[in-house]
Amino acid sequence: MSLPVLLVIDDEYGVRESLKIVFSKDYRVLEADSIDAAIPQVQEAHPDVVLLDVLMPKADGLEVLRRVKQIHSGCEVIMLTGVNSQQLAAKAMDSGAFDFIGKPFDVVVLRQKVSRALAQVIQKSGSSSA
Repeated sequence: MSLPVLLVIDDEYGVRESLKIVFSKDYRVLEADSIDAAIPQVQEAHPDVVLLDVLMPKADGLEVLRRVKQIHSGCEVIMLTGVNSQQLAAKAMDSGAFDFIGKPFDVVVLRQKVSRALAQVIQKSGSSSA
């Protein structure tokens, strides 16, 4: 059985590397440092779960979220941000995000959120093939 695919989209190298370490045992972790690097990976790898930074140079995270969901609606996107705002979280959820977590994040909580997102992907794919 192949590992589920997790795509980390964050302009900070340290964040991407940390998340790769946290998730590499249970997921095939791909990473992108920009929207230009992320979109081809979404198109080719069809990730199950995407961890997406809200604030990146040259890209509005909410717009990236919409583009990712437009390309691959079957994935779930968890937004990561250093700006912990209820208004931003609400906009992200309204735009199709599965969940929202502030930085610095608690690894245990993030693992739980990613597991729930993956379970949602599996449930949706199972119900659509029935």
